[in-house]
Amino acid sequence: MAEFKKIEICTKCSGLEVDEINSKAEVKDSCIGKCSKEFPELNGKFFGFINDEFTVCDTKEAFLGEIDESNSSIANRLTNSKVDEFIINTKKWRDEFNELRRIVLECGLAEELKWGQPCYMFERSNIVILSGFKEYIALAFFKGVLLKDSSGILIQPTENMQETRQIRFTNVSQIVELKSVIKSYIIEAVDAEKSGLKVNHEKRPELEIPEELQKKFDESPAFKTAFESLTPGRQRGYILFFSGAKQSKTREARIEKYTQQILDGKGLED
Repeated sequence: MAEFKKIEICTKCSGLEVDEINSKAEVKDSCIGKCSKEFPELNGKFFGFINDEFTVCDTKEAFLGEIDESNSSIANRLTNSKVDEFIINTKKWRDEFNELRRIVLECGLAEELKWGQPCYMFERSNIVILSGFKEYIALAFFKGVLLKDSSGILIQPTENMQETRQIRFTNVSQIVELKSVIKSYIIEAVDAEKSGLKVNHEKRPELEIPEELQKKFDESPAFKTAFESLTPGRQRGYILFFSGAKQSKTREARIEKYTQQILDGKGLED
């Protein structure tokens, strides 16, 4: 898997600032052995190493454009055919899926289709997943609770989800407007993963599986396998929903209604 595009600059000589780049790539600010005093031809230029390749541009905008072009090249190499098929066949949020996918891939994350949704990983660790809902499309961070959320845009999907946090969108324009913020959040999430940060979970009582759900498990091993393949949060959501009905007949009806959704690997609100 390709890592984030790595940029090396010297803010004393290159005419560039870290804050201008860190939403696009991982930046290292130090002497790069290309001092404009020793190399007069670099005076007034904007320069640095883009993934170990020394790059010189006449304008700052051109240098930043070189980073974007390099990121796009990485993104094209990382696409997964299963996700291609998923987006082609999706009936809603197709443009939004494509835009979010482009942004995430430019960050160098590996792409797979997990739980029926586009999922993105860093060194086999899940970082974000894209999910389309009736009213919005969400970019969900698996360990979003660890993020600082400096822009105040993260949402806790349900009160039972301790780790996951979402950014929700209803159109492509919102995604484009937040592109740099999205990338900075992804970089922060990867940094948290690299550093080994863990989420401190609150201890919760084990949920009792309702009798009607256990009966369904016994009758259909395939259904049981599908249910157990869901994320813990999705399993918990279903159990709470099924158990919430007072009458056995209603619990059975709820289970039957959501059987196919569970077999499709989807959560209660997907």
